[in-house]
Amino acid sequence: MNLGLSGWLTKATIRSPLTPLFLLAALAAGLVALVTIPREEEPQISVPMVDITVRADGLRAPDAVELVTKPLETVVRAIDGVEHT
Repeated sequence: MNLGLSGWLTKATIRSPLTPLFLLAALAAGLVALVTIPREEEPQISVPMVDITVRADGLRAPDAVELVTKPLETVVRAIDGVEHT
């Protein structure tokens, strides 16, 4: 019976006395990584973004764009530090 490459490799791995050593080395490396890698529950990530909500009851969408959104974008763009609106 021809085992092929994968069968030969599997057979060699099962019979090798080094296989348990490789397993223990992998577990040790995982434990070292678990202990040494810093982690935080709540990382301090600051996303500089603002959502502005404006009610325009009774206006249709095209009217709201012209009467509310465009003037508001002009005012917001005038603020120092605003890069994108």
